[in-house]
Amino acid sequence: MLLVSPSSAGSAHAQPEARSCTFQMPVFKPGTRVLRAGREETVSHVVLRRREMMVYLIGHEEPVKPERLSLTPTWFTTTRRPETLTWYL
Repeated sequence: MLLVSPSSAGSAHAQPEARSCTFQMPVFKPGTRVLRAGREETVSHVVLRRREMMVYLIGHEEPVKPERLSLTPTWFTTTRRPETLTWYL
């Protein structure tokens, strides 16, 4: 699995910076469309087995390692964002 940090693009001699609050990570979940060997496939389910993630695709019996699949990473943040209150007591 590839994790991409926006701050990792700098040179090796750059000054140490504060840790970034955002990061990218591919999210494999049922119904997600992925590319495998140039063909578009749909994720059926994901299993963690022996400390390894395996992705099952619809129409295939054998699991696939996530490194063999192409998926646009999703942005995440580590800062808290409180949800607005939409109901009242």
